Amino acid sequence: MLRTRLFLNLVAVVALLLAMGICAIALLSRMATRVDATVADNYRSILIAQAMRLQLAAMEREAWTSTSETNFTSQVFEANQRQFETNFVMLTNSVLLPGEDKLYHKLSTNYGAFKLAVAAMNTAESSRARRNAHQLGVMPSVLMMDTALKEIRDLNDRAIVITPQVIQKITTDITRLMIISMVIALIVAAYACYQISRSILAPIQSLTRATHELGEGKWHKPVPVVSRDELGQLALSFNKMAAQLQEYRESTTGQIVRLHRTMESTLATFPDPIFVLNNAARIELRNPAAAEFAASLGLQDKLPEHLQSIAESALANDQNFLPHSFAEVVSHRILGAEKFFLPRVLVMHEKQGALFGVAVVLYDVTRFRLLDAAKTNLVATVSHELKTPLTGMRMALHLLSEKTVGDLEPRQEELVEGARDDTERLLRILNDLLDLARLDEGNAELRKELVAPAALIESVAAEWEDQSASKGLSLKCEAAPDLPAVFVDQQRIRHVFANLVTNAIKHSPAGHDVFLRAMRDKEGSIEFNVTDSGPGVPENFQARIFDRFFRVPGQEKTGAGLGLSIAREITVAHGGRIGVRSVPGKGSTFFVILPVAHAAESGASANPRQ
Repeated sequence: MLRTRLFLNLVAVVALLLAMGICAIALLSRMATRVDATVADNYRSILIAQAMRLQLAAMEREAWTSTSETNFTSQVFEANQRQFETNFVMLTNSVLLPGEDKLYHKLSTNYGAFKLAVAAMNTAESSRARRNAHQLGVMPSVLMMDTALKEIRDLNDRAIVITPQVIQKITTDITRLMIISMVIALIVAAYACYQISRSILAPIQSLTRATHELGEGKWHKPVPVVSRDELGQLALSFNKMAAQLQEYRESTTGQIVRLHRTMESTLATFPDPIFVLNNAARIELRNPAAAEFAASLGLQDKLPEHLQSIAESALANDQNFLPHSFAEVVSHRILGAEKFFLPRVLVMHEKQGALFGVAVVLYDVTRFRLLDAAKTNLVATVSHELKTPLTGMRMALHLLSEKTVGDLEPRQEELVEGARDDTERLLRILNDLLDLARLDEGNAELRKELVAPAALIESVAAEWEDQSASKGLSLKCEAAPDLPAVFVDQQRIRHVFANLVTNAIKHSPAGHDVFLRAMRDKEGSIEFNVTDSGPGVPENFQARIFDRFFRVPGQEKTGAGLGLSIAREITVAHGGRIGVRSVPGKGSTFFVILPVAHAAESGASANPRQ
């Protein structure tokens, strides 16, 4: 097995490294023990030899003193003699240095002569005989022993001095042994690596080459199976897998071709242009309608600038672009005719969730655009035609209500006033419809001028102050200091604020305040808002209250539902936006955000009106 082969190749290296470590530890331990023992033994021998010299000198002094006495039995002599003999035994039991045994023999011989000379002194009958024994026997032996002890001391002293040299020699021997062991270990490791590379890496390299060839579709021959271990089983499994992949590739190639043809045929049946872009925003696929579209506009591998920016934005944000109104319609002249397209961008993901491109579908809405224009023209025509007779009816009803042509009975007067109010309401609806028609057609010419925000809201408040007071409301203006001017059509933008203020007055209960404010928003534009104390707008209706003819269900106040739609169209025409922030039961804040006037716009008008 592969595991056994790896173990056998590596166990020799591990065993050699372990043996090197054990040998180094043993040698170092032995060196330390030997050095300690040698130094301690030599130092002890020096101390013993020095003590024996002192004891020998003491015995010689006592022997000389005894030359004038008889029957020499000095206790001091005997005590030093006992100590001398004890130290001699200890000295002879220590580790012998080269030449030290001869010195011990010399010391032992002279000590025997010393004891005989002392015994002769003790048996001598006269002082002269004792002095002769001392001079001829004791002194020579003492000198010889002292010389031997001095040589023993010097010999041990030299042994201590040369101990570092001994340590250096042992260290050199250990270093040499370790170097030899390391060389052997390297040789064994190199051989083991060679065996591993030959038995493991070679089959792995063969599998790697075969894998690359299989990925490129060039796999033709199986990987050789050279063993029965795990690598051999891997090679067998790989060969089996490769064979199955080859069969699967051959069986699925036809299906892929058919699927590709089906997809091309399906795209070709769509009458609308369809472009498929990769994640680099480059066109990779398009249907015949898209090819005709690109050819008529002289495009190569990119969409028109506006559509290209929409596609790149969808790729960057990983979000679909799905407009539901004609506000995003783009127009192009195709084959000499004006065509209108509503672009929709759909992001495409792989199974793993990675983004790989987008599909740009250009829905041809030319017919719907024409129908919408016809509807707008119809509404404008009908409203205009109805306005003339309605104006006459309004005038007649006003004359009747003012009793210019005669008195009216109370019941008649009540009916005339009701008809007059309905006529006024119908006339307002017709005017609103005409305004919407002009805004839809783009014929609403804006006469812009620079206006200070504070002056704008104050003029609106002054216009509606009496109406708010009649309902018991207080209309308050608040403007932030040093606000820059806005470039607007005063008449039309006042119509927007008038609509918001009248709605606030209509829905606020008596005794409350209506606020008209002007301030900077987070983006640096000017925000105008109208805050009331009414019932508020439910959250699920806040996105629809600016739609035409929409009224919040359950409202008691009358209205056609066109005022906020007109306000939105006028605001958008000024390059701004309108919205609402509302909490049911806590009132509503309708806001209009207009851009600040630029330097170029400032030169188009005089100083802002204050």
